[in-house]
Amino acid sequence: MQCPACHYEPTLSEHEANPDQCPSCGRFYAKIKARQQEDAAAERARLAKASRSKIPSYIRESLSAEEWVEAVFRLHWASWISVWILGIFSLLTFGLLAPLAIYQWLSLRSLEQGVTNKRLIVKRGIISRKTEEMKLSSIETVELQQGVLGRLLGFGNVKATGRGISDVVYRNVDDPISVKRRLESICHPID
Repeated sequence: MQCPACHYEPTLSEHEANPDQCPSCGRFYAKIKARQQEDAAAERARLAKASRSKIPSYIRESLSAEEWVEAVFRLHWASWISVWILGIFSLLTFGLLAPLAIYQWLSLRSLEQGVTNKRLIVKRGIISRKTEEMKLSSIETVELQQGVLGRLLGFGNVKATGRGISDVVYRNVDDPISVKRRLESICHPID
């Protein structure tokens, strides 16, 4: 067993002589592990308290017991260009395109994309609701889809493929490479 504090790998005879204490730094394994678990729990509680107001409503309301939000993925600013263009043309057409601009604005506003410690969540819909969810244990691959404009401006789609034919796509997220890394680290943590 490697020491979590100093990363010393004791020999078999050292481990058998004192299985609860590191022969290199003298620390007790159980105390180190307990301290690391306490620190992780405190960090989760701090993050949950700090970001509670930033968690979209559906994701917050759908949390089960022992489930917390790991990340919420925001749309890139380029996703809102269509709303701006429709708004400008709405002014030029004396409000004829206003309902379309409002619909586009509401649909982007109501999109929720996030990941908890148990599942991936994407929620769409203004009045009706359509959700895509996938358990973390079902994820096989996480793919990045990014065109030329996405590479230049820093947005793209991140697709998590599960067992069978299911998949969850986070569309037009800001900094998709970090989203992909985050999903991979949550889905397949290295211990």
